[in-house]
This record gives sequence, structure tokens and C-alpha cells, in this order.
Amino acid sequence: MNKMAGMVLAGGRSRRFGSPKAFAKFNGKYFFEIAVETLRAVVEDIYIVSHPSLIDCFRQKTAEKVIMDDERYRGQGPLAGIYTVMKECEAEWIFVLPCDMPYMRPEAAAKLAKYANEKFDAIICAHFGRIQPLVGIYHRRTCKQIEKLLQAQDNRMKSLFRHCHVHYVNEQDFWEDEIVFRNVNTPNEFDDIVT
Repeated sequence: MNKMAGMVLAGGRSRRFGSPKAFAKFNGKYFFEIAVETLRAVVEDIYIVSHPSLIDCFRQKTAEKVIMDDERYRGQGPLAGIYTVMKECEAEWIFVLPCDMPYMRPEAAAKLAKYANEKFDAIICAHFGRIQPLVGIYHRRTCKQIEKLLQAQDNRMKSLFRHCHVHYVNEQDFWEDEIVFRNVNTPNEFDDIVT
């Protein structure tokens, strides 16, 4: 069994952005490719969790595994994606990254991966006072709790954390510039990074 698999969350509708963020480009690379490269530093198997309308587009642009959320929980956000990848693979840990962090670096992933520890159910970045549930590593033992939340239609990551032993890592644990953890949600935020 592989110890850790990677997961790129690319299933959002990107309403505020106006077009699929996964296919925005920064320094000549698609956003999703930056996430894949970051994860490649620590995992072999990578799953891109896509919105159904984008599956074909991903498959034209990458050889990575592209999957959709489990049909029962489709549209229920990141928890559904994490659950789906846990059902799809046998890895002990799932390293989750969103597709909209163009400054994310392989070095950051390598530093975070070192904190994977059997004492914890999840290891989550909380740099500069900002908890980032989608920059984290989840043990597969959380799968049953995730399914319970999905069945109850409670899609909040915070709800999962209330039932888990979470280790939050921050800038005291390992240093990265604040910009590394910045999401791009709007065209204006995108303009800020490309200018």
C-alpha cells in the first residue's frame, strides 16, 4: 500500500472567477499543473477531482487520473472529493491541494509531508493565523466520519475537525512566504499575480 496519495481539488464551479480556475495560466503552466507538480514532490499517485463538465478538458491536457465525486455526494464540496479519493485508492494518507494556489511550491509540500504522524487524523496548514483545510494531509481513518457528515449533508471541513485529532502546523513549524498560501478567487486577484 502506498503511504500517501495526492489529490488536486478542481471540482468547483469558479463562479467568482468567471471561468474554470484550474485552466488559468501562471508562468506558462495551468494552475492545476502547478498543484500536480507540487504534489509530485511527495507522492506517486495523484488524483484530480473534477467537475463533470471539465472531465474531457482535463483528459486532453494531462495523463493524471481524473475522477468525479462519488455520485451519491456529488456537489457536496471538498469533503466529497476527499471521500471519493479515499474510496478510489488504498493510500494511508491523502495529501490535498486546491487547484487555485499558483504560488504553492514542492518544497512546501515536502515540509508538510514530514508532519504525517499516526498520532493525528489530519495535518493542516495554519500559517499566519489562517487555517487552510484544503492544504492538508488526511488519514484514511477519517473516511467513516467524512461519510457520516456527507450523509447528514454537513459539508463543512470544520465539522470534520471537531471529530478528528488535528495537528495544525504554522510558520513556527516551517517557514514559507505568506503568498505561497494565497488562493486566487477573482479576476482581480489573478491580475495581481500576473502583473
